[in-house]
Amino acid sequence: MIYLTKLYRASFLPLYFTLLVYLSLIWIQGFNSALFQIVNEFQIALTMVFGSFVAGGTALGGGAVAFPIMTKVLNIEPHTAKVFSLAIQSFGMTAAALTIVCRGIPFYGREVLVALPMSAVGVAVSLILITPVVEGAIVKAIFSFLLLCFAITMIYRIRRKMHHQGTCLTINPEKRYITAIAFIGGIASGLVGSGSDIILFAFLVVFCNADLKKATATSVIVMAFTSVLGSVINAWYLDVIDHQIQGYLLAAIPVVVVGAPLGAYVCSKISVGQLVSFLLVLIAAEVGSTSYHIYLQYH
Repeated sequence: MIYLTKLYRASFLPLYFTLLVYLSLIWIQGFNSALFQIVNEFQIALTMVFGSFVAGGTALGGGAVAFPIMTKVLNIEPHTAKVFSLAIQSFGMTAAALTIVCRGIPFYGREVLVALPMSAVGVAVSLILITPVVEGAIVKAIFSFLLLCFAITMIYRIRRKMHHQGTCLTINPEKRYITAIAFIGGIASGLVGSGSDIILFAFLVVFCNADLKKATATSVIVMAFTSVLGSVINAWYLDVIDHQIQGYLLAAIPVVVVGAPLGAYVCSKISVGQLVSFLLVLIAAEVGSTSYHIYLQYH
């Protein structure tokens, strides 16, 4: 009886979500086909092993890993990589957000509630009106700029810590700033598959002196919602999730629904210093590569 009571605890919801996803995939494809799909697209699945951990445990979405690897290593078109990044985050970051909420990982609840509506508006405007007229090279440049913003934020935070300057567990920024930041983040998410998390995280840390882990958890929840809404628009309104992207998703979903919650849980318990250092190296390589490609294209 006690065991059955424990199964109804909210902390088990992430596990139930993961089991539901696995059972759905097996029901839709069959076990052998589901396994074959992962093997057939092993490069995508392998990419999202790390990408999902990053998505759940940091303010960078899984697209921060998926997008540069898909466009620069696997030679996949930026539009395809962007649609995939947004779609796969719908599963991975939703699983991570459930872990954050159900396991009581601290986040800024007021800021989440204020950010969600304008992030939704921003991603809708971006996908429907802006994305169709933006070139692939510009998309790559915007993505690199967002990563650069994240890197600057982390360096700023490390510098404050070195000077023994603490952070605030409770913040109270004006709502108009949060709504503006959320709208801009939604626009960026529609363009490159990520952005709401990075821009909100940067704002909270730099301008509100927010606690690093609480700001991370807050950004993950907002990006999860933005990814779900953006993917719904892509799937049912714009109809851009083609057979190729579906194949990528079927290979990556079983990975991310485990990796993202694991990243959220682990990074809430341990120091993220080494992970941040690795991310800064990754960002430096990505930004440098994009800058070099843009230079070659216009010279």
